[in-house]
Amino acid sequence: MKEKYLKELRELLEEYKISQDELEDILADYGEMIDDAVSKKMDEDKIIRMIGTPKEVVRSLSEEFKKDEDYIYIHRGGKVTNKDNRIVALMPFISLIVFFVLGLGFDLWHPGWIVFLSIPMTAIIVNVFDRSSMNGFIALSPFVALIAFLILGFAYDLWHPGWLVFFVIPLLGILSAIKTMRFISFLTAISPFVATIVFILVGQYTGLWNPIWLVFLIIPMIGVLHETKAWKVLVYELSFLIAIAAYLYAGYLFSEWGYGMFAFLIPIGVSLLLSEDSVIRVHGGGRFEWLVLLGLTIIFVGSGILFGNWAYMWQVFLLLPVATILRHGPNNSKLVACMPFISTILFYSLGYFFDLWAFSWLAFLLIPMVAIVKNVK
Repeated sequence: MKEKYLKELRELLEEYKISQDELEDILADYGEMIDDAVSKKMDEDKIIRMIGTPKEVVRSLSEEFKKDEDYIYIHRGGKVTNKDNRIVALMPFISLIVFFVLGLGFDLWHPGWIVFLSIPMTAIIVNVFDRSSMNGFIALSPFVALIAFLILGFAYDLWHPGWLVFFVIPLLGILSAIKTMRFISFLTAISPFVATIVFILVGQYTGLWNPIWLVFLIIPMIGVLHETKAWKVLVYELSFLIAIAAYLYAGYLFSEWGYGMFAFLIPIGVSLLLSEDSVIRVHGGGRFEWLVLLGLTIIFVGSGILFGNWAYMWQVFLLLPVATILRHGPNNSKLVACMPFISTILFYSLGYFFDLWAFSWLAFLLIPMVAIVKNVK
């Protein structure tokens, strides 16, 4: 099965503009996934459901690697025209003129400097937009997010939580792959970002960091929907709901939030009891993820009870998707996939501890920068 799978995957990948090293890395990653699944005595159908067919794998990579015959085609379905090239070449001079007009004529040196963002944005519009993908929108998203963030910050002093606009960058990346994803996989992918946005906004404006942190439980609760047996899904979800109810009951009626945390041993125990060889899995995850989640929960609750630092220790939960990516993600894109979570931790930590909200947003620029360094040969 492995040889046939990898042979088909290789043939499909060779139709794309991809280096030999990248191709071998991808094949090695999927070979390891198959070996790991076989060692767990999973049948062929179950393995295919877990990692996807070769065609599904290649479709998921089609945004990153273009076919040779389409490689030079741009948003008009052809080569970039001389007129387009002239516009790109002239934008630095046009931006400079506009900047000095705004500065000398209207004393708008700040925020007039924003006009310089039109230089890379014009190049992206001319050279990246095409007819069949969201590549252009994804490439523009860091600049659009930056402009929106600066407007929120300078005009309304909403540096925090205005930084949440940078989540548009990874979310657009997820949306670009929605055609090749199952709906449950899509929900799983966006759940960490939705949970973080809800947690920050509600916590910031109501001060209810506890119990609003429970919103992060939507991540594993959506994750269990990957389970193929309906009765197991029902049992898993009920265990979460019972644990949440018990936690809130202990907290609100007896003010015993710390002891209430023991209720979450229920879904952990249920998952360990009902698992065959793994529990909640997202592309091959298992007990490792549950142990990491248990450890992070202990750290979060323990530090919250002892030091009252609920407002920033929530960030430890961002380490769960990072750990999963490092363990199961393709070797050639692990750092890129981890950067949204790492950037969020850097941004919030610098802002919260050093009051550097006006500057710490720069951490989000690491997302496209790392992707460029990683993917441009």
